[in-house]
Amino acid sequence: MKLNNSIFAWLAGALLMTTACTPESYEVGAKSYAPEDLIFGTAYTVTPDANDANTIHLKSLVKGAQPLWNTPQGRSQKSELDLQLPFEGDYEVTFGVETPGGVVYGAPYKFSIVGNNFSMLSDEKWAMLAGGVGKTKTWVPCNANYGIGRCSGPVMYLNPSDVKNDGSNSDDLQFGSENWAPNWDPGFQSWLIPADDPYMNSYITFGLDAAKGCTVEMDRCTAAGSNVMTGKFNLNLGDEKHPVISFTDCFSLHNEGFDAVCDNYTQDVKIIELTPYLLQIATMRTNSEGPWWIVWNFVSKDVKDDPSIIPSEDPGTIEATKPKLPTHVNLKETLFTTEIAGTIYQGEQMRFNINPDTPYEFMWWNGATSQWDNLVNGNYGSNWAPTPKVDEEFELVLDQTKMSWELGSEKGQFTVVDDQKICFYDADGEPALIRMVETEGVITVAAPEFYVMKIEAGEQLVLAAINPTGEGDLYPCAVLDYKKVKTGPEGPTVVPCESDKVEVFFDNGNLRFQFYNPWGGQNTCLDITKLKLKKDKKLVIKYKVNSGITWNADAAPKTVICNNLITPTEWEPDCWSHDRAVAFNTTPGAEQVVELVNNTGATVNFEGSSALAIAIQNKDLATVDTDADGKPAISMEITSVTIE
Repeated sequence: MKLNNSIFAWLAGALLMTTACTPESYEVGAKSYAPEDLIFGTAYTVTPDANDANTIHLKSLVKGAQPLWNTPQGRSQKSELDLQLPFEGDYEVTFGVETPGGVVYGAPYKFSIVGNNFSMLSDEKWAMLAGGVGKTKTWVPCNANYGIGRCSGPVMYLNPSDVKNDGSNSDDLQFGSENWAPNWDPGFQSWLIPADDPYMNSYITFGLDAAKGCTVEMDRCTAAGSNVMTGKFNLNLGDEKHPVISFTDCFSLHNEGFDAVCDNYTQDVKIIELTPYLLQIATMRTNSEGPWWIVWNFVSKDVKDDPSIIPSEDPGTIEATKPKLPTHVNLKETLFTTEIAGTIYQGEQMRFNINPDTPYEFMWWNGATSQWDNLVNGNYGSNWAPTPKVDEEFELVLDQTKMSWELGSEKGQFTVVDDQKICFYDADGEPALIRMVETEGVITVAAPEFYVMKIEAGEQLVLAAINPTGEGDLYPCAVLDYKKVKTGPEGPTVVPCESDKVEVFFDNGNLRFQFYNPWGGQNTCLDITKLKLKKDKKLVIKYKVNSGITWNADAAPKTVICNNLITPTEWEPDCWSHDRAVAFNTTPGAEQVVELVNNTGATVNFEGSSALAIAIQNKDLATVDTDADGKPAISMEITSVTIE
């Protein structure tokens, strides 16, 4: 379906779909180190294998601290590891440790390898990527749906908290199309990478040269012209489920508009699919929009020149399916079915209001999973999905006996067609334009005909506006609720939470009780994926600190809920100026009450990337007891967690 420009104005800010990188969680040693302590022979060793000079053994000699390696084959935290470097050449490794004061690295250690070991290239991925020893292979941005893999264009998006896009909430992005599925394959879009973008003329060529090693030549085309670079690459296949590629003097190919979207295009970049015809690479979005996998799709130049070289039955490839619009059994009957006091019945008339939390949605056909997926998922507030102002007076009335509709002062007739769609007509029998949702000219859900994308009898109806220019795989939708009869006040929702599993975090004078830390630590005190906060609702946490803090006589600390979803999201020390920061009662065992009000205008769904913690102001105000490992020795308990 070809949508009008006003509908696609929402796409203008999608290049901002990006979060700051957070380092891995390391074990903190009790001893501090300086760079001059971390030298070869004293802190670590680099030893060639006695029988194979292309195998290098690395070993940490530091005790009581987490080792950190930067190697030609990527990063590692192991105490001992082996490098397999098939080509001769000059290399270097950098060794570091995690200390109480942070990460410390020593100077790089340089070493050389004389001679090649081509037996290390036996994994077929080397040949599929670079053509084989003495050969090269060129890849170009995917420009069409070739019926292979999970893509129809140069880039797509993948949910880091549900990489399979099936509700399993797996965050382990493994190699192979069967192990993941995009949550959005946009194809070509004018706001993202259009078909005439100069990037589509780019290429990247990998080579395996007996003299030069693993070579890269790439030309990234931009509006300013051609930009040819040469460099080296290293393919790390040590973990067969998580192959990665690193670049020197160049980078993983991507378009210019995404330069600021991801911080890392050079080190340990994930390869998530590789066949003789298709290469898919994932980089993590790291700008202010939050972490998300950006998947870069490439086809071999040979495929682009002659798609017929793809076998009709190619192992490991997946054919994309054509969009299939939902069909609902007895749609008319379901439309007028509801429940009151536990009794299911057919009504003559149903009334619908716009859902106040998720009034509109964009649904797209995911050819990889053969289903319709949501794009917005209630995450309003960006340029492409602005926060809507819901028309509280909106009430669509459908009458089954007369097959009539009313919307404010307008009225007419309607029909249910093929158990798939609802068509509206005015009093003269002409198609009637029904306006569901509008947001300052950016989002428009209005049409005379709507596909019924979802229906839950008596609960919710999701209608997709049908554009008269044709079919498509992306639809703007209105989310309608069946009008309910109020039955009484709503009580607080209790969120189960286990106090003994709350992570007590103390660093640089910052004390936190962490309920969920997406960057590591103990995250099992509550199920963050089931935490939903509707607009204007508040999360209330009551807790006690029984011992472990000795306060100064004149201390007047504050406490506050910190998170990365509801503004303001600043952490220490900025959080102490938040309106929601309240006085902390320094009496041992006193109950503290902190609240987080959802003032975003839409439902907030917490997820695997959502940080949630209580912060207590104590720097220069108190002394925190610690154990022998330097960890806080604090006795605390969570009294209750509720949504009110």
